[in-house]
Amino acid sequence: MGLNRKLLVFSFSFSSIGGPLALVGQFLENITPFEVVLSLIIFAPITFLIYYLMNKFWDRGGLYDYVVKFTPKLSNYFLYFWFFSYFLYLSYTVDYIVYYILDLNRLISILLTIGIAGSISIITFLDRELEFLFASMILQILFIIPINWHLKLVNPYELSITNILSTSLLYICITLTPFVGNGNKEGINSILLAYLITGAIMLLDSFFSVPKIIYLISSLSTFSLILVEFYSLKSVLSKFSNKSKRYLILAFVGFTLASLINPYMYYIYTIVPSLTALYVSLIIFFISTTLSIRNELKLLGFTSLGLLAYGLYSSLQLSSYYLLLEQILTIIIIGIIPLVKNRLFY
Repeated sequence: MGLNRKLLVFSFSFSSIGGPLALVGQFLENITPFEVVLSLIIFAPITFLIYYLMNKFWDRGGLYDYVVKFTPKLSNYFLYFWFFSYFLYLSYTVDYIVYYILDLNRLISILLTIGIAGSISIITFLDRELEFLFASMILQILFIIPINWHLKLVNPYELSITNILSTSLLYICITLTPFVGNGNKEGINSILLAYLITGAIMLLDSFFSVPKIIYLISSLSTFSLILVEFYSLKSVLSKFSNKSKRYLILAFVGFTLASLINPYMYYIYTIVPSLTALYVSLIIFFISTTLSIRNELKLLGFTSLGLLAYGLYSSLQLSSYYLLLEQILTIIIIGIIPLVKNRLFY
């Protein structure tokens, strides 16, 4: 790597938190400054506990390594839910960029979907995710500086509990920072710096109306987050097979091409089980963590579990029988896999 590792790790953390350009461009318009502050406070225990664990040991297995160490019997449950969630994320987020953010259709949407999938595959195959994320970070910072933005006519102290909790959950992908580990602690403070800097940016920008162009440009931030997810998946799979990268890329391309049959339906029917699996995996992780950390930190663990439980509840599609059934089946099927595996192979 030509760039300093601390910068590369920081750019990874910075992009994992949303990234900030996506948080500002896609979600900040109806959020008040006071709600931003409270959302950051509520999510802070999760960020701190991740940082605390990274100081214990920090390798490419990320959260999976911690579950293996603390509660080995839960490790496969965590891994399967986590992998399922983030693998689906890769392909449906390509559709989200093309069909929802950029709002394209017809031939140009198909070509761009293929182009994005191809670009991600090349960057990942060449192992250049961190360098790209560094360049992306610089561009994101430039675009989220509120130059010539108009002040938002809103009461800065207006408060909505739903807004606060929903905004807190937007930061959830910062839990991917441990997956950039390589066995040493160089750049370990990046997760805290990225969280604080992103929080400061969001607080500043929440006083302004976000221009439409920023919403469109935020697709860069979403693209970068796909690379963060890809890197994390690749890191975990490398613990099991040296050939995992090529299989992961081929599967990603295959699922993305399949999504072109009906991208809108594909997006809905993949994001819903993906979010469910994500919250289940993180609940497993924080149960494992809370049982293992010092007593004075357990309150942070229970607070984190409370927020994640809300995330799981809010992800349930109670108004749609088919989507709710899909979520229930996702939990049951993935939950059974480790049991069947243990019976067959042990």
